[in-house]
Amino acid sequence: MNAEMIITASVVAMVEEREKVKAKTLAAFIGLSEAMSFELRTTGKKYSALSSFLSGGRYHYFSLTNPEESADLAMKQVDAAFWGALMDKSGIRAFMSAKKQQEFDSLVSEGQTPPFELEAITATFADLYEKRADMMEEGMIDLFRRLSWNYKTNNPVRMEKKLIVERVLNSYGMVNNSVANELDDLIRVLSVYDGKPIPEHRHGMYAVIADAMAQKDSIVDTEYFTMKVFKKGSGHIVFKDNALPLVDQCNRVIARALPGALPAASGRKAA
Repeated sequence: MNAEMIITASVVAMVEEREKVKAKTLAAFIGLSEAMSFELRTTGKKYSALSSFLSGGRYHYFSLTNPEESADLAMKQVDAAFWGALMDKSGIRAFMSAKKQQEFDSLVSEGQTPPFELEAITATFADLYEKRADMMEEGMIDLFRRLSWNYKTNNPVRMEKKLIVERVLNSYGMVNNSVANELDDLIRVLSVYDGKPIPEHRHGMYAVIADAMAQKDSIVDTEYFTMKVFKKGSGHIVFKDNALPLVDQCNRVIARALPGALPAASGRKAA
């Protein structure tokens, strides 16, 4: 039996079909590669949510037998990536408390954000802007709740000139992102009470503390307080004189939110 006898009409047809599959597959991968390029160009990220989805990252599963459903599942991840990028680029995080940021970041991570469409974007930003004052005060109250009362400089019923914040550094000696966000909450509230612009969140306490640690400097200086960071991870804060009237305003907010937390007398006693 020679080769010519093997090359039947059916085999030729199969080879032709294989070439069609190859062309369609190549076109699909080229399209996906272009889509990922568009995504990364827009989000400015180093990783692609679409690529993670296609590779089964974070337990994503899809079926090529139902392309529309698979495309919808993929777009949920892409929409989440676009939301995350928009929140970072817009500066709206400056109004959000650490807790609200964590809640939003969880939605992004889980691909549970709304579709990245103009109507949803407009409504979300309008709601965040309307609630900005409440969110900032909530952040300051969250910080007050978690202050350690194991130190005599911390008064369990009010914020004083000196206070100690735990877990500024984690067990590896790195800056604790959640605590840095809470300190940003405090600075945001003090800035508002001081009539100053809200600081840019991308240059917040995480970067300030990290820079100080990189310079082997344990003292972190801000407009409203200095903080000495110890190797065990705690931060000892001393408010500056210009911040003391603002701290009193914080105490009045705490009194409204936590009735009975503060003494009946308002304001700081005269020296």
